[in-house]
Amino acid sequence: MTVSASKFYSSGTDTTDVSLESAFFAKLKMRNGTFKLTQPSRFQELEVAFRPYLEERAGSLREILDVGVSTGLTTVELARFLKDCGAAAGIVATDLFIEAHIVELAPDFRVFCDPEGWPLQYDVRGITVRPWVRRLDYVTLAFIPLMLGRSILQPRLRSRIRAGMSRPVQMITRSLPSNGEIVFIENDIMCRSERFIHRFDMVRAANILNTGYFSSDQIHIAIENIHSYLRGPGALLMIARTNRARENAGTLFELNGNGSFAVLKRVGGGSEIEKLVLEFRPATADG
Repeated sequence: MTVSASKFYSSGTDTTDVSLESAFFAKLKMRNGTFKLTQPSRFQELEVAFRPYLEERAGSLREILDVGVSTGLTTVELARFLKDCGAAAGIVATDLFIEAHIVELAPDFRVFCDPEGWPLQYDVRGITVRPWVRRLDYVTLAFIPLMLGRSILQPRLRSRIRAGMSRPVQMITRSLPSNGEIVFIENDIMCRSERFIHRFDMVRAANILNTGYFSSDQIHIAIENIHSYLRGPGALLMIARTNRARENAGTLFELNGNGSFAVLKRVGGGSEIEKLVLEFRPATADG
């Protein structure tokens, strides 16, 4: 049975089992339809392939941006990997959904939800109930109470959160290093963040920029934003995706002096959006 959010966030960080933590987050469906899916050692193959290039540039890797990190478990692994390569880098980890709340609506009834009151888990006397609808629910008609309950509860949850009547938590791994080298920020890669402009020596976008999630036009916007976040020529861009067989396909790019990208290394045939990255050209001053 899935552990309740109340119990999960009440247990000590030193007792956290990474596999159990991953299982807890995997049951949470965000309001955009995605799940918090992540597994340990997911990008080990990429680390082996890209290590020589990162070791060569270790001295210049000071700030890293990790995009779409889910719970940040692989960000922690990235931090260890960079350290092994000789880089002393701080990491900004971003995701659409990081902040969450535990709201007690009645004795023995708690709801785990996002800041907008979108239910992620119901907790009835310690028994967890999923609030999201499966395909089978349309056959069994279970979708009716699930959707009705969400529409009724969401305004109440949002109101309690705004009134400070909730327990705020973050949907991130508790295996974070204590030195503060990783900072989590809610951010949408499709919306340019001015505080990120020309700031990072490397950007990693793993399991986020793919044609299954986004159209070519949307991916172009994301690449344009990432390009603006890179510090300048020589900065690195790592794009990868893990398939259902847990096999990785990715490309390590380097930013050229003319603003275009060049391939340094491919794994598993390269990223599926490699062509879009290589075709990208920054807009000129006159339009």
